[in-house]
Amino acid sequence: MTRAITTEPNTEGADATIELGVHADASQLSVTRAVAATLAAQDDFDLDSIADIRLAIDESCSRLIVRATPGARMVCRFLTADDALHVSVTTTTEAGADLDASGFGWHVLNALTDSVSTSQSEDERGVVSTTIEFTKSKHGWDE
Repeated sequence: MTRAITTEPNTEGADATIELGVHADASQLSVTRAVAATLAAQDDFDLDSIADIRLAIDESCSRLIVRATPGARMVCRFLTADDALHVSVTTTTEAGADLDASGFGWHVLNALTDSVSTSQSEDERGVVSTTIEFTKSKHGWDE
């Protein structure tokens, strides 16, 4: 089951965060790609940037799906602000899940986005959340 909610109403011209919750499963990749591409298109990103965003969300989600605990949910948050799309993808993983920041997939993410980072946090119950965040600007980092 896929669930999408808007967490903040857009009442004063401020951009809203869109949150998409899906099962951490490869069958949900097309949904995350479609949402990311639609948001980028609505915010007037060019076609090359939209393609980069689709690939970046696919790579981010795929990296987390293979490390997700059985039955985990994956939450994608999208925020369009300051002529950029900010994306955060989070799921529960085993403690010490390594995202291998030196692998080919990580280099792909770096090439497709303006910035990318990962983080892990553990709650009081010992549940580990792993997050990949990236930003893609409309005009590229060098303009």
